[in-house]
Amino acid sequence: MQTLHLDLKAVAGNYVELRYFTDNYNKYEKRSLPLSEITDLIELAERDYYVSSFAEDYAVTGLRLYNWLDGSDRCLQKLINQYQRQGIILAIATAEKLAHLPWEVLHDGKSFLVQRSIIPVRWVSSDSVKTLSVETNPENRALQVLPFWDGDKKF
Repeated sequence: MQTLHLDLKAVAGNYVELRYFTDNYNKYEKRSLPLSEITDLIELAERDYYVSSFAEDYAVTGLRLYNWLDGSDRCLQKLINQYQRQGIILAIATAEKLAHLPWEVLHDGKSFLVQRSIIPVRWVSSDSVKTLSVETNPENRALQVLPFWDGDKKF
């Protein structure tokens, strides 16, 4: 699988700098994204993040986030097209207001990315860890998963 790193950092004014790269943290492309395009999503996520019912349709939210990241130059779609055959992990690093957005529901207008083996994960970059990597020989241990609650049914 190929890991695409998306590092979102607030910059002066009402903008976010998106840095994206594959293997080398020092070889990144960058774009400036206006926060004004998703201000209502940020407010909604901050209000409803710990509540069981997110107030907006997941596909609509996912499409808005996807289009915001993709931009008019379609940079995210180009990267996905380039690496999709091998499978993709989207390692998304965010801070502050963007941390509560539901990145897991990214939707390209046709389907959720997870339905196409494009797995969004939250990634925390630090001075010692610049990239996320996939463990080729994972430790054999029990998987811990939180149950999904759908009204009166528990899955």
